[in-house]
Amino acid sequence: MTLGDWHDRWERLMARYQPGRERAIERMIDLVASHCDGPAPRVLDLGGGTGTLCARLLERLPAAEITLVDLDPVMLTIAGASLPPSVRVVRADLRDPDWVTRLPSGGYDAVLAVMALHYLPPGRLTELYAELAGLVRAGGLVATVDDMPDEDAVATTSDGGEDPWSTWWEQAAADPVLGPAVVERARLFGDAPSAEWHPPAAWHLRALGAGPVEKAVVAWRNGIQAAVVAFKPR
Repeated sequence: MTLGDWHDRWERLMARYQPGRERAIERMIDLVASHCDGPAPRVLDLGGGTGTLCARLLERLPAAEITLVDLDPVMLTIAGASLPPSVRVVRADLRDPDWVTRLPSGGYDAVLAVMALHYLPPGRLTELYAELAGLVRAGGLVATVDDMPDEDAVATTSDGGEDPWSTWWEQAAADPVLGPAVVERARLFGDAPSAEWHPPAAWHLRALGAGPVEKAVVAWRNGIQAAVVAFKPR
């Protein structure tokens, strides 16, 4: 099985576990295209995984200068094989404040995170939001999409039965190319479960709005999923 096949299988898996992800990616791209000046925005994709957002953004804005950041060696292996050389793929741990030193430079037009930051604890996520605001140029934006279950939001549930998530990872471990990356992933993350911390949108508004940005807003909501966006003053 090629890495391209693994990318496609991952997309199908995400479509099952995160049914709103596809729409969120398209809305993020619309946001960049409508807000950023010129055809070549500088974009930072946090927790970019296999590079889906990057690839879709390049379809819309081929001249965009994109940097993808992730820590998972399995995701980075697939992204490195799937994305064009113009996309910079950076391995960095967002839990460590020194992660910014691994970036090529600051001055981004947009910093985006799609279903990527829920594993960070409250204190670290608050710090990260301030760091992101510092990476964005005047007039740029920071946007994050995740599950933000406000009281009036309606949750969606996946069907029961088999566990395709475990199956995907078991088969990846047996793959001759991805297998070593799965071993390294286990070394990095151990058996510790993800924090899976999903505060309401109001929490993200306060945390992101505390940085050097204009008032953060909820740009859209789809059930329990919402997008919070903050713009840096010009």
